[in-house]
Amino acid sequence: MSKATRFSTRLLKEAQPSLNKVGIIYENQQGIELAQWLSKESNRRALDNKRILYVVRANIDNSLIKFGIGGVENGGTSAFGRLLQYVNYYGEGGDFDCLGIKLFLVVANEFNANVEGKNSAIFRKEKFLKSQLKGDTMTGRGTERVTTNLRKLFNLILQASNQTDEDIEEKRRKTERIQQQELQPDDRIIKVESHTTASKGTSKTVYRAIWNRPNIQTERKKDKDGKWVVTEKKDFGTNQTYKDLIKFQDGKERVDEYRASKPRAKFRD
Repeated sequence: MSKATRFSTRLLKEAQPSLNKVGIIYENQQGIELAQWLSKESNRRALDNKRILYVVRANIDNSLIKFGIGGVENGGTSAFGRLLQYVNYYGEGGDFDCLGIKLFLVVANEFNANVEGKNSAIFRKEKFLKSQLKGDTMTGRGTERVTTNLRKLFNLILQASNQTDEDIEEKRRKTERIQQQELQPDDRIIKVESHTTASKGTSKTVYRAIWNRPNIQTERKKDKDGKWVVTEKKDFGTNQTYKDLIKFQDGKERVDEYRASKPRAKFRD
């Protein structure tokens, strides 16, 4: 019997939801046709603004299990879009056994625009799986397709760890520019290009703002020869709330223009 969608009620090892821990949306070792699962609106809504890690298996090739991630960089409906790509490619299961693809597991946490994709729990959980399952891959089939049995794969995904179940949220430009006093008189926001509003809870909408000049971040790391080098990274964007944006030059105008251009969008300011 399929375990119902229950992201809000079961987290891995009963973790605290306030930590944005990874939780289970769907879990069933018997599997369900992905097209059938996506046809339910409640399941589609459960994917909204989530970063997800999923386990699927194409009916045409029962020897390989595929795990992957979705919604890591953009949130919104991109997690749903990633799963829908499989349905579009493999078709829907029916009279022909070779058609369709089964879904076995989806774990997820809320998309947080203040967390880079590489620092998200979902991305790091996938990286952990790849490191643990190197011996279970087939040459030429990629690192996400494995011959591992489902029980072993489930156990690896569901085991709790601070290294793979929690996002790493970094301080953004507000801290860098204001606290370090790097904000220049002519710095201004030239546009707001996107936003993220959590589907549940009371957290504020986060807007992606683009500035007229980049914030240059320096990083000290070792090169291929083992020597320490300093590199620079330019970033024109920041992720900030409405309350913060209106403090900057042209911030209120740009964010109000963006809000007006999205009359059906959900904002929580």
